[in-house]
Amino acid sequence: MKRLLFIIGITILSYSSYSQLNKEQESIKETFFGFLKFYQKNEKKFNSFRLYKGTGKENNPPYKIQWNEVNRYFAWLKTNVPYVGKEYIKNEKANFQYYDSCYKVDPEEEIAVGFDYDRWGGGQEEIVYLIKWHTDPKNKYEVIINGNTALLRIGASLWEGAEEKDRSWNEVPFVKEKGKWKMADNIYPFEKEQVP
Repeated sequence: MKRLLFIIGITILSYSSYSQLNKEQESIKETFFGFLKFYQKNEKKFNSFRLYKGTGKENNPPYKIQWNEVNRYFAWLKTNVPYVGKEYIKNEKANFQYYDSCYKVDPEEEIAVGFDYDRWGGGQEEIVYLIKWHTDPKNKYEVIINGNTALLRIGASLWEGAEEKDRSWNEVPFVKEKGKWKMADNIYPFEKEQVP
């Protein structure tokens, strides 16, 4: 009888570690999925903001952030993008300040730091591919909620038949604003610690 109870306990523990997300965690994941679809529909508008420019010949380095355009971008986010809020804009501003500082430190850098990949979709590919990548049913989704902040972690298999340790992990921070979960920053790669 003890052995049977032990096996049932282990089964329950192993199931719970791979169980479905609860309702609130699922709403966070769906907010990110909604953002990806919104971004796909409005990709042209997102990319219409000239957030940086090259001040050299033919728009070449040195680069600089165009703060007036950044402020137009922030105003557009506030009024048109329901998946982001104040924390997202605060973090975007910090990101742009960091990029601008990089341009000043290395004015000869040929690649515009922060704009050498799809900032909103988190990759080097077109948004159609990134949506498939982030929403693949084979992915693992972890949502860690800590009060009014949360992290969505997305573990994608790098190739068919890959082992669990070979997943590529990305994360998206969230914050609860006025009772709704909003993205607090863009999606970024995350090196998830491997459990032996």
